[in-house]
Amino acid sequence: MSNPTGGESKPRARARPLLLVAALCLLSGPLLAEDDDNGSGWFIPKGTAAKNVYAGVGFGINRNDVTDSWQDGSVTSAANDKTDKSANLSLGYQVNDHIAVEGAYRDLGESKLDGTSSGGPSWAAGPISGTQEADGWELGVMGRWPVSERWFLLGFVGVYWWESKETYNESGIISTLEESGSSATYALGFEFDHGLKDRIVYRFMGTHHEVGNDDYNVNGASAQVIYRFP
Repeated sequence: MSNPTGGESKPRARARPLLLVAALCLLSGPLLAEDDDNGSGWFIPKGTAAKNVYAGVGFGINRNDVTDSWQDGSVTSAANDKTDKSANLSLGYQVNDHIAVEGAYRDLGESKLDGTSSGGPSWAAGPISGTQEADGWELGVMGRWPVSERWFLLGFVGVYWWESKETYNESGIISTLEESGSSATYALGFEFDHGLKDRIVYRFMGTHHEVGNDDYNVNGASAQVIYRFP
């Protein structure tokens, strides 16, 4: 029985850069906060609204092209489901009005292929199915530029430490492939600040990630609620 990716199964190694971000936020507070004597900090001038730690939660949808690579020419009656729901949790530190350091946990969801194979280089003859699920942690820099009083343009670039699991079923015979690694990630979007006292803002982002040793593209769209701590 062959593996459609040609890889070997190996244990998943969990990376936790988001915990590092949390620690940095706690440790950097005294350095970045205002000095009561002179009214300024290392990076943040007195009175700026950007002096915040913030946290957020978001949900969206992703499209993963991994199942295209499983089409070896032998699969017929295929149901190719590339899209799934996604979720994310983020924690950041706003260094100034335009730059933040941000870490996040991001679940990219699952992609699935079902069909029947006549027998080929990847699949044995008979009913087949394959799924890939991926998640991971990312760390990077978020840029923020005002376009009006309430709307801001956002741009993010960073590194995504991913883990993926692929499961193949060939006529009831199950095999798996587990991989882990890192890749560049980026996102573009908008933020809306409705000016509430509790400092809640909304984000709408388009994201790009690459997972698997063959760098499968995962593109997504999400909405996120951000709370900026006082």
